[in-house]
Amino acid sequence: MANVTHNKDVVSVKIWDPFLRILHWWLAITLMAQFATGTIFWIWGDDLSNAMMFSVNAPHFYIGYAFATALALRITLLFVGPPRSRWRDLLPLKPTQRRNWQKTFLYYITLFRHPCPPSLGHNTFAGPVYIGFFLVAAAQVAIGIFLSFMPGGTTQMNSPWMTVHKYLFFALIAFVVIHLAAVVAREINGKNNITSAMIHGYKEFTEAEYKELLSSNNDDHKELTFAVGDISNTPAHNG
Repeated sequence: MANVTHNKDVVSVKIWDPFLRILHWWLAITLMAQFATGTIFWIWGDDLSNAMMFSVNAPHFYIGYAFATALALRITLLFVGPPRSRWRDLLPLKPTQRRNWQKTFLYYITLFRHPCPPSLGHNTFAGPVYIGFFLVAAAQVAIGIFLSFMPGGTTQMNSPWMTVHKYLFFALIAFVVIHLAAVVAREINGKNNITSAMIHGYKEFTEAEYKELLSSNNDDHKELTFAVGDISNTPAHNG
């Protein structure tokens, strides 16, 4: 029988595998570091001395490769990773996914007045946005590597590719801001502990939500390991 938490029965489901969680935070940390060094270039680039330029460019270069490595691994998981890591989980291909996409869009567009359908893996509305992020980030990495082989100074800074690099920089910042806002909104207005789930791997559902998910995702159920009860107890049940 389910333990009762806040007057609701809780089902804890193991969704995210360790490697995916590591890549998620690896991407997040290196992207934030790239934003910091990129902002210095954008605001003070023309006024930096050669020594200061090098001290900023060197970490931007090496952190960029660290980000590129994590991005390449994450894109690889889209094709060969666990089911919740693959591109089919991100795109609304099934009728159930398309219905949930519409319901989730309605949830956001009405400022959370409509219920948001639970999802075993990625949010059906956010999934296509993640695909867009991977494409933009991959383009940003490719341009960054190309620029790193150009002569420094005026040649590099005045290249049209640097202009594209800056625009993609703002696009990635916009994605992060929207992503964080959506996560905060879901934490405040929703359930499923989506932030902590990316740390320990388990999402929480009420029994009613879980039964709804099972009824509409029979094939997905075969992939899951789950335990009923408080999330702090689930690792012991799942090994």
